[in-house]
Amino acid sequence: MKIRLAVALSGFALLAVGCATKEATSPQTQTPTQPGVRIVNAYGQPVDVLVDGVLAVASIAPGKLDTVPQSAGAHTVALRAAGVTTSGLQVQTAVGAVPTVVALRFGASLAASAIGDTNAIVPAGATKVRVLHLAPNAGEIQVARTQPDWLSPPLIGWKIPFLYDSVHINDPLANPFYQSTVGTWDVRVWLTPSQDALGWDGATARATLNLKSGEKRSVLVLDKPGGGIQLSVID
Repeated sequence: MKIRLAVALSGFALLAVGCATKEATSPQTQTPTQPGVRIVNAYGQPVDVLVDGVLAVASIAPGKLDTVPQSAGAHTVALRAAGVTTSGLQVQTAVGAVPTVVALRFGASLAASAIGDTNAIVPAGATKVRVLHLAPNAGEIQVARTQPDWLSPPLIGWKIPFLYDSVHINDPLANPFYQSTVGTWDVRVWLTPSQDALGWDGATARATLNLKSGEKRSVLVLDKPGGGIQLSVID
């Protein structure tokens, strides 16, 4: 049954300041245990990471996350693709506060942004989840969910069309958090139009999140090596 969902540069620029993050259950999970910077490659080509002018990680593959451990304090982070770098930007690292920098495709160029929390305060007794489309090769996707106060699948969610959008990644109107009670969220994603007709149990990718009072998560839709999509989850 088809599911339709609705709701309401050769060089590149670098922006990086993020919220405290910790990855939750997903097909691609990592939990930083020391100060550092998390890099998400949503660009579509391998990306190098330089910290304080020194190559820290070479060739992070498209659709992958990597956390670069660094001492607590201010650091200059720059990204590189095709041998071209930008001037860096300062980020602040600390235990329990790992900024997340996303390599994005902006036209034909590499750009970068932080994944911000968009001031999404979670009341006591509530939880929040959002989905970010960071898969430049996926085209349009569809997303549905169940949540703790609505367990009958699927709950109509997110937006049509849901396209890769490097400009509005932190726009709370374009990429809102949805709120529910404490408990389990089940987020499922389809490539469209080729796979949305598979129905609720035929989702291309899925993340199940068990959230406590006051917790929120961002579900990142990323390109999968070899084709398709995969999910990673951060808070």
